[in-house]
Amino acid sequence: MGALRLLLTAQALSQLGFRLLGLAMPILATTTLHASAFEVSAVAACQTAAFLVVGLPAGVWVDRMRKRTVMVACDLGRAVALGSIPVAWTLGTLDVLHLCAVSLVTGVLTVFFDVAEQSYLPHVVGGERLVTANARLTGVEEVAGVVGPSAGGLLIQVVSAPLAIVATAFGYLWSAVCVALIRRPEPLPPRKDRPQLLRGIAEGVRLVTRDALLRPIVLCSTTLTLFWSMSYAMLLVLLARDLAVPATTVGLLLTVGSLGGVLATLVVRRLIVAVGDATAVKYSVACGAPLTLLAALVQPGWRLGLVSVSLFGLGAALVVYNVAQVSFRQRAVPPDRLGRVNATVRFFAWGARPVGSLCGGVLAEVFGARGAVLTGAVGTSLAFLWLFLSPLRRLRTLPTGTPAGEPLAAT
Repeated sequence: MGALRLLLTAQALSQLGFRLLGLAMPILATTTLHASAFEVSAVAACQTAAFLVVGLPAGVWVDRMRKRTVMVACDLGRAVALGSIPVAWTLGTLDVLHLCAVSLVTGVLTVFFDVAEQSYLPHVVGGERLVTANARLTGVEEVAGVVGPSAGGLLIQVVSAPLAIVATAFGYLWSAVCVALIRRPEPLPPRKDRPQLLRGIAEGVRLVTRDALLRPIVLCSTTLTLFWSMSYAMLLVLLARDLAVPATTVGLLLTVGSLGGVLATLVVRRLIVAVGDATAVKYSVACGAPLTLLAALVQPGWRLGLVSVSLFGLGAALVVYNVAQVSFRQRAVPPDRLGRVNATVRFFAWGARPVGSLCGGVLAEVFGARGAVLTGAVGTSLAFLWLFLSPLRRLRTLPTGTPAGEPLAAT
């Protein structure tokens, strides 16, 4: 099996487990532990708090190590951490604090895995195939997004949420095996070339914040993540608790919504070539994000389908947006700095998730879950403004490269 195919398989297994976990953890907290809205938001926040805690140093450390080794270790660690949940549930000691701790540990390992994977991909396929490879990786993620929620809802309904998490642990174990089987030589960076921690962090932040093209993309991604995290965590509370929608139905709604991303992967490469990657970045968000407003209108009956419509549009938009902007970053940033830049981008974009989840919980306590969903959807809908208020508004295509260590489009 080729290196890219093994990487795709590992990504499929990892993402399938991640999507199942994203449904199982909130439902486990809500239905099994009878957690409050704020406690559910705390569990969701812990899953991504690691991007704030170790997001920046992770890039420096990944640049010092072999990426494949990092990915295998992270998969094994996540499997062990998740395995503690069904054990604690069987012993009668499972509580919200335990869920938060496991979420935090798996979150830290996910930070390192994701940074290593994005930095490893150019080594596996080369610069000319990055758009195609990213489209295939995104396709795998989106298929996992379709299968994960429906399988998760069924598993939760049949065997309970704690035992459903066992499937996630096995997914990470299988992913570790696939990554370990990749035999593409990857030399360890020379010790003299390994960046010092603080200097490396500062360089990664500087490369992102001083660049006239990367900066608005990161601001847009951060805004999207902040407000959609606010909506999504409380959308599950709204469905499962306030509207008493069964777990299987919630999983089905999320599955149908995920089809938007899957269908987008079939055309994303041709679309980017046809309209230009800069155009794809701008208009994907501008057209897709406002559909999240429909999620706040959900009610029993046919209006449950508004959740799927909302997720369908946003999922399709994010596939186009992410394939275009991630491929740009991977080909434009020097390889020896890519880990730091990827980590910096994820620090801001993914680090906004716990903040959004906690804000959603606070808003839900005051205004109800629906009010939190609506507030988050409004912010999500306006995220595209960062792109149209930047030099991106004049571009059809993004630059193909940059001198090492210099901004891509300096202001």
